[in-house]
Amino acid sequence: MNTTLSFQKVTAEDWPRISAGFHDLTYEQTLTYAQAAAQRIGATTDFITLSDQAGQLTAAACLRVKRVPGLGRGIAWIAAGPMMHHREQPEIDQDRLDATFAALRAYAQKTGHILRLRLPALPFYDVPAIDQSAAAAGFCTTDRSRLYRTVVIDCEQDEETLLKAQHGKWRNHLRKSLKSDLSLESAPISEASGRFHELYQQVQATKGFEQPDIPPEFYYPLQGADFSHEVLFAQKDGVDIAGMTIGRTGNFAVYLFGATTDVGRRCNAGHYLMWESILRHRTQGIKWYDLDGIDPNINPTVTEFKQRTGGTDLLAAGPYEYRPAGLGSALIGTAETLHSRLKTAR
Repeated sequence: MNTTLSFQKVTAEDWPRISAGFHDLTYEQTLTYAQAAAQRIGATTDFITLSDQAGQLTAAACLRVKRVPGLGRGIAWIAAGPMMHHREQPEIDQDRLDATFAALRAYAQKTGHILRLRLPALPFYDVPAIDQSAAAAGFCTTDRSRLYRTVVIDCEQDEETLLKAQHGKWRNHLRKSLKSDLSLESAPISEASGRFHELYQQVQATKGFEQPDIPPEFYYPLQGADFSHEVLFAQKDGVDIAGMTIGRTGNFAVYLFGATTDVGRRCNAGHYLMWESILRHRTQGIKWYDLDGIDPNINPTVTEFKQRTGGTDLLAAGPYEYRPAGLGSALIGTAETLHSRLKTAR
């Protein structure tokens, strides 16, 4: 059976309700995050749904569209999407995958945008099957966007199982931290951003690490019904010695930023905070905890720390790219290359 899906644009006002119906909704597909991320780069947002011939909602995606001045077309980017695990159609077979990518191709052909996408890293996604459907629809892998490899923890496991899954050395560090008389404090980011940022800057100055492409300050003002954001602090004798910021959306939590002082490292406060955050997510009904990316080449120490938590090491499907036929795609590609060179030269 060959399924045909049609795409429809929906309003930003309707997006929180629509996206909440998908089990694979992550923070990058929320209205709160997507609009801020688009504004940051001078892009706009498109919200689309994919439905079958009976009108059944099958998939949905928020796209950030950056247009080339004077051309009216540009690059449409789907971060952590499209969402395909709708609560009324949870199973994703090959036919539905093929239909989803065919419908996305139709969107690109109609709008004239180069379409790029990278799916979320989820244990229940069949990446080879997704690769197959993407290729069949004319999508190619691209190095214009980054691969996303991460560690994801299943928070529905019981505490004993979570402990047993940890690497022995990681578990030993955790035990040391639990004997260090540390205390835990949590607060919404709206109340504690200044406090966390002071700690973050202190650690940044000491360790000399570079500012990430999207700094923590971008996240501090984000507030919305579909995205919550809190800070956890580890304290020793009433003083903050480590902190981490965590975003939550639907079934998912994501570790965003962390900072641990020299005192905190000596008593393994990072292990303490990570473990306490996992336990908190269990009690809050969070299913998946994404540790927000690993790269063994750029940061082997952080990669090892996250891999040893006992979570699953996952590589997300994509990034893929579809370029509509015609001169427009070539002009968009040239404009992007020039923009990248000018940005590098600054």
